[in-house]
Amino acid sequence: MDEFQEILQDFLVEAFELVEKLDEDLVELESTPEDLELLNGIFRVAHTIKGASSFLNFDILTHLTHHMEDVLNKARHGELTITPEVMDVVLESIDLMKSLLNTIRDTSSDGGIDVSECVARLDKISGGDGDVPMPEVSEPIEEVAVEEPQESEDELDYENMSDEDVEAEIQRLLEQRQAEDKAKREAKVAAGEDVLAPPPDPEDEAPSEPAKASKPEKKSEPKEEPAKAPVPRAKTNAKSVNDNEDLGAKAAAPAKRSNTTVDQTIRVDVKRLDHLMNLIGELVLAKNRLIKINDDVEERYEGEEFLEELNQVVSIVSLVTTDLQIAVMKTRMLPIGKVFNKFPRMIRDLSRELNKKIELTIKGEDTELDKSIVEEIGDPLVHIIRNSCDHGIETPEVRLANGKSETGTISLKAYNEGNQIVIQIDDDGKGLDADSLKNKALEKGLISEKEADNMGEKEAFMLIMKPGFSTAAAVTNVSGRGVGMDVVKTNIEKVNGIIDVDSETGVGSSVKLKIPLTLAIIQALLVGVQEEAYAIPLSSVLETVRISKDEIYTVESRSVMRLRDDVLSLVHIGDIFEVERILDSSEHAYVVVLGLGAQKLGLIVDSLVGQEEIVIKSLGEYLKGIEGIAGATIRGDGGVTLIVDVVALMDIAKNVKATSMISDQKSGAEQSLEKTKASDYTIMIVDDSKTDRMIMRKSLEATGMTLVEASDGQEALNILKQGDHHFDAMLIDIEMPRMDGYTLATEIKKYNRYKQMPLIAVTSRTGKSDRMRGVESGMVEYITKPYSSDYLSSVVQRNVNFKSEFLS
Repeated sequence: MDEFQEILQDFLVEAFELVEKLDEDLVELESTPEDLELLNGIFRVAHTIKGASSFLNFDILTHLTHHMEDVLNKARHGELTITPEVMDVVLESIDLMKSLLNTIRDTSSDGGIDVSECVARLDKISGGDGDVPMPEVSEPIEEVAVEEPQESEDELDYENMSDEDVEAEIQRLLEQRQAEDKAKREAKVAAGEDVLAPPPDPEDEAPSEPAKASKPEKKSEPKEEPAKAPVPRAKTNAKSVNDNEDLGAKAAAPAKRSNTTVDQTIRVDVKRLDHLMNLIGELVLAKNRLIKINDDVEERYEGEEFLEELNQVVSIVSLVTTDLQIAVMKTRMLPIGKVFNKFPRMIRDLSRELNKKIELTIKGEDTELDKSIVEEIGDPLVHIIRNSCDHGIETPEVRLANGKSETGTISLKAYNEGNQIVIQIDDDGKGLDADSLKNKALEKGLISEKEADNMGEKEAFMLIMKPGFSTAAAVTNVSGRGVGMDVVKTNIEKVNGIIDVDSETGVGSSVKLKIPLTLAIIQALLVGVQEEAYAIPLSSVLETVRISKDEIYTVESRSVMRLRDDVLSLVHIGDIFEVERILDSSEHAYVVVLGLGAQKLGLIVDSLVGQEEIVIKSLGEYLKGIEGIAGATIRGDGGVTLIVDVVALMDIAKNVKATSMISDQKSGAEQSLEKTKASDYTIMIVDDSKTDRMIMRKSLEATGMTLVEASDGQEALNILKQGDHHFDAMLIDIEMPRMDGYTLATEIKKYNRYKQMPLIAVTSRTGKSDRMRGVESGMVEYITKPYSSDYLSSVVQRNVNFKSEFLS
């Protein structure tokens, strides 16, 4: 039984991957039916699944794949054309194969699923009359037969037999096995089952129905062009199932299997990886504590000889912890292509159902995400793409009338942006009309007229995410029920992600999902109110500003401020969490601007503590579900800090009245922010490329900042030592001669007067390990080339403003 279960598990691992690949390849084949190499590859995959299922006595699955294989075989020999109607039936058989595999996984049997109608249609396509008898369902195998060899060992003494007698006995056993096979085959034929005789000659083409227990032979398929590897093998699969004879041989003699792949990969339970990730989290907390203690010791014993040795030990522990953290994170990473790969089939089916012509393009499928996040984003992407197909892409007639190509395009791509992954879904359909969306929401009672009047275009686009909202004229299988896009919002916010919707009427729409790389360890901004401290996920922080109290005013009992061209709602974090606070006499306040999709909120805090890498800890059963709190973390000094749930906080803030720090403000007063002028800042640009330095200079010249250049890390360090300038930030390339960016950042942080200076990496190195090394060495931002001038300028200004506020 154990051996059978091992074989069965390996079969299921590979079969599920093969069927998913079949889905993709068949959709591609429909658009390129002349690709014989692709067709041959698809045929070989179907043959592989059929052979393995036959060996394991899954007769229903074998029966279905046998008839699908017949259709593919006729197509590759030019006897059949793959039309959309033929492909409909073939894809239906793929869906049935998936259902059968799920049943086998759960019950070790392929019974309970009726495939007769699909088999009949496949038979008619391949030239039959459609009258195909179904095989009986085999009972699950309960034990591995070992009786015959045992009896032989009892009766014969192989050790004392001559070579001739051994050969004769082997021949007798082979003939006995062949006779049993023949008897079984004849019994099935007598019962009316569709059983093909085994091929007499290995030169003939491989049979459609291989024998289940024949002598292992290497069968060849002449006249068939060799297919390029049709599918990637499951890395953890220890057995090859290219056909049933091969698998039979390997099941009988496992010692002869090639173990080249097995030696390189192992199958690990996800729970073990989760436990390992928790341990790494504890190690990160310990590392933060160690760094804090080291800083305290350094201040107390400045100039002592042992400090250098202590610094080296702390640096090594810090680097090893980071490397270990990256290594463990990589073991949990999955390519997002595992989610993307199911969409070509979905687009194909939807385009036929909606009578539209839609083409899907996919980019960045190798981008990796934590396994837990990959599992959460599948449903949101399904709903977004279905929405684009139904509401976005127009019918061919309408597109032609509007001067567009009759084929609509949906683009799905993933890419890294800082410590986040961005998944972008674009379509070239009719786009969203803000006024129509507002009117529909008013009609359904989802918003008030006042809300509609004050609502901007971006906020109107986000109405499609509200539960119960739909613009469909009628309920169909695809849409119209008002559910779907609200699922997108719920699931993305569940993983601390952000949704951004943009659109242009008549041109198309774009939905961006910004998702953190992992949920276990995140970058956070620590803020304080009285003696309490809170951590806000940095992915939700747009910027921080310092304002004077007379710049806060009241509108309809709500606190607001003017931020550039926007009016921003304000709420004090102490009012959110009901922290008793003493009004101070300070004339200034710190505001953390939070962003969630099109929503913005100004969160007033007493102090900005700084940025830190934190490990998310559960609050446990007793404190679970506290509104506005997502968890807790342990700081470097050993204190516990609560982590803010930004989504819940924004909902709570809607019901908070004007903060008590405001007094005697005139309603509707408009005042400009008093901020430090950009011309007061000095920035150093460090890059060995003169061209790159010029691009950075051009990007920042308009701000009026003073710019100083250095051609490598050593020159930059020398300029700092000279002390001719006070620098507010540095833009640092990573790869440079004499001293690279990582080393430069590490050296700079050794000087107390530069510890708070923002170091911004500007590089073409985009790997996660590179970004982690950058953070570890002291970088506060990681900008990848190429970049826009506006983006570089905004990052620099945000960081120098933050430093100014933090030190003030």
